Amino acid sequence: MGYDCTLHLVDEDAIREQFVPRLLGSSTEPTALDRVHPKAADMWRQVRELLLGTDGHAAAEAVSVAAVMFSASMLPYRYERGLALSLAFEAGRVFPDAVFDPKVEYTPDALFADVVAAHPQVRGRFSSGWFGGNYTTGLYVPAEHVAEVLAWVQEQLAPLPKGTQRNYRGIVATLRAAVDRKLGYWEATDLAVPAAGEFPGDPELMWAQYLGNDGTTAAAVETAPASPIASVLDDIVDGFLMSHSDGKSPQVELWDLESWPPRLALQRNEFWVAAARASEGGWLAYSTVDTKARPRVFGPILVDGDTDAPRVLPAKGPDGADLYSHECYFLGTRPVVLHEVKRHLLRFGGMQLGDPLPGPLWLTESGAWEQIPGITPGTVVKSSLGDAARPVTGAARLADGSTVLIWDGNGYELDPAGTGCVRTFEMAAQRSFVDFTSAPAGTDGFFYQSGRDLHEIHRGGTPIRHAEAWTNVMDVRPGPDDSLLLKFGGNDEGNVGALYFPNDRTHIPLPPEMFDDKSSYSALYWSRSTNRIVAIGGGFVAVAVETVLSQPRSAVPELPDED
Repeated sequence: MGYDCTLHLVDEDAIREQFVPRLLGSSTEPTALDRVHPKAADMWRQVRELLLGTDGHAAAEAVSVAAVMFSASMLPYRYERGLALSLAFEAGRVFPDAVFDPKVEYTPDALFADVVAAHPQVRGRFSSGWFGGNYTTGLYVPAEHVAEVLAWVQEQLAPLPKGTQRNYRGIVATLRAAVDRKLGYWEATDLAVPAAGEFPGDPELMWAQYLGNDGTTAAAVETAPASPIASVLDDIVDGFLMSHSDGKSPQVELWDLESWPPRLALQRNEFWVAAARASEGGWLAYSTVDTKARPRVFGPILVDGDTDAPRVLPAKGPDGADLYSHECYFLGTRPVVLHEVKRHLLRFGGMQLGDPLPGPLWLTESGAWEQIPGITPGTVVKSSLGDAARPVTGAARLADGSTVLIWDGNGYELDPAGTGCVRTFEMAAQRSFVDFTSAPAGTDGFFYQSGRDLHEIHRGGTPIRHAEAWTNVMDVRPGPDDSLLLKFGGNDEGNVGALYFPNDRTHIPLPPEMFDDKSSYSALYWSRSTNRIVAIGGGFVAVAVETVLSQPRSAVPELPDED
């Protein structure tokens, strides 16, 4: 649904005693609307002109919109994309099995008795119910009836999974606030268009999921602000959060998550899209300083700190092959990069199903990229979109710090001589459409996600599936007390993730309320040095490990019966 909906608290006394007199000209006292909106004078004039005309419906709608804007200039309001009671006119549109039926009492007429007396053509023209189109008001619920609407909404939500219920938290919270403060409730559409910088009232009073201000911080947490250049594209790389900006002045920052608050460890005037940390502390990155170029061209570099000149590595592979700019690794001390898979060629010609895909490249002593000996080429397969699928790639870290290079879904390690690789992990990992992440398992294995499922593998062994009911595992990272710190995507329980204890197959759920109750987080990280679990999303939120471990453990949920 394409409506930009706003849910408003309405002070009915303020409407009658401030808004209406200002509209009718019986008061010249500036209102909250005048103080917030630079063009308030034009708006008053336009509404008054409509009231002097003969189109009662247009005049009543203009009065309603102005009243909502007045309310949004003095009271908090909620933004929702395509979610409002004014859209619940058929089952499945807002609620799975219910239609909201506004009562005849749900009208704003009583607010505007003086307006009707002065301009009778608007009598009975104030609407309340479904949205009539863009830039209109919808359902109005007088303060005395809000509690019954809240009860109805809660009744519809009760049978739904906890995670689904969270989708309605904006409606519930606004209705509850109206009940608690004895205010009315009014919905509108397209008065707020965030992408265009348009707001019905004071932007500082709007709360929304995308703003990250729709949660309540738990008492036991600590918070730290995000970098000014932070975004949803930030990545955790070997214990550092990489933030980057491609603005007029390109910039990259690496924040050390083993410090609290996280410490800015590196800052450079380059735009990085991928990075890997060497065991001795330097960095391999794909970088550009020309963010205006189209197409942008990223090349591999090696750097040590903030100010050293980058060592520029060859931008092409053997025979001038293009390199893939969104992944890079270290295998031992050698930088590793991948070939670019020109995925569109399968659809438009130049590539066939079954064609070989050359494996990873490493940097030779001569300074050129060379195919890593011992790594089997991949094979071109078709994606769900009809183009060539990228092979499953990544890097896993074993308990001793050594690296397993993941290529085409299987794991490779350096051979004893260090002159090539040996395939030691037969994983057959499936695409997860998220970055490959892992955590050590014993001395010779690791946990990882395959197709969003959790698996364990040991050298020379076969994959072991864990927690089959968890089918949307986005990140797998080490956790405290021999646990795994798992980050989930959407799930019925609405949890951010879990601490999973594979030895006894128990877990501690990590609900949003454990942090600052946001609707989403981009990552979770266990900071060993500071003994905290850190949630990342519009800032840093940390919970002491002892607080998390004090929560009760429960068995991992089982798959529901197929019937």
